[in-house]
This record gives sequence, C-alpha cells and structure tokens, in this order.
Amino acid sequence: MIKSNLAVLMAERGLKIADVYNDTGISKTTLMALSENKGKGIQFETIDKLCNYLNISPQDFFVYSPFLVEYIENENGLFLKLVSGDKINNFYFNFDVSKDSELDFSTKMIFSNNPSKKYDFYLIVGIEEGRDELEKIYNNLNIIFKRELVNNIFKHSINWFIENKKIKNAVCNVYLEINDIGLYKEIEIKDGKLD
Repeated sequence: MIKSNLAVLMAERGLKIADVYNDTGISKTTLMALSENKGKGIQFETIDKLCNYLNISPQDFFVYSPFLVEYIENENGLFLKLVSGDKINNFYFNFDVSKDSELDFSTKMIFSNNPSKKYDFYLIVGIEEGRDELEKIYNNLNIIFKRELVNNIFKHSINWFIENKKIKNAVCNVYLEINDIGLYKEIEIKDGKLD
C-alpha cells in the first residue's frame, strides 16, 4: 500500500488546504483527494510542486506498507486478506449481535464506552484466530495504515450488520478489539443506511 503523507505534513506545519492552494495554485480538489488518500493518481508536476513547497523529498511525501489488503464479507463475518510478496495472511472476524436487553451492565461496560446508554443493538467484532499475528502486523504499520485498517474493518462490519440483519432504524454500539485496545463506535441507522 502506498499513501500520501500530505495530511501529516500539513498538520506538522500548521497548514490548511486553503494555504497550500494559495501558495502553490494546486486545486483544492486535488489537495483534498491527496490529503484524504482518495485520489486515483497523482501527476509528477504536482508531486514536484508539493515537495518543493514543503521542502521535502518524494520519499517523505509517501508512506509505504508492504501489504495489499482485501476485505471479503460473507453471511457470517469478514475475511481480511493481507498479501505481502508470496506470504498471505488471512484473518476472520466474526460478528456477535445482541439486543440491549440481552446484556447485563458489566458486559455492557466491556463493550461500550457508555454502558448506561440504551442501544437497540450491540455489534461485537472479534477476530477468530491469528490475533497475535494480526497484532504484530498492526503494531508495525504506519499510523495512516492503522487508521485505514480500523476504519475499513468498522465500515465492512457495519455494512454486514445492516445488510444481513435487515436493520432499518436503530441506534447501535459497535465494538472492535485490535491490539488489545477496545474501539467503540456509535452508529445510527435510518431507512437502512448510516445516518
């Protein structure tokens, strides 16, 4: 995976998209796509301008992780496939869905950062096997890749939940544990879509 480091570089310098646009003439759309890593490509002229402006080399502009990542949803959970050279790591995340009334307060304390709040559902995303290997890989990732990995696992888990459980309207707590850290996300579903 290759990602632009533009957001980090701008934050380190206290710059906003508007500042870079005003100083370089690079379109705000291009700068936003680069900073959010949503662009499909980048022109050499743009890299050259940004490296010159930020006084960095192209090596500083990009961050690299030696993994290709694939997310595969099925009716029971989510497969995470990490390919590095000829090595393939497969991790399976299973989903446990509980109604609020099915969990006691002490269990809610584990799976929610707000155990007193009443949620319609709790979605608990757990790794079935390979936890130590995934933790080792995760620990060696750049912060940009860690954030993307976690966000994508959340995104695919929530998508699975909405589609497979046919949820139309609900307030839910989603819990994911990676690297012995519990990550929580509160979501609201309206008309079968994330609000």
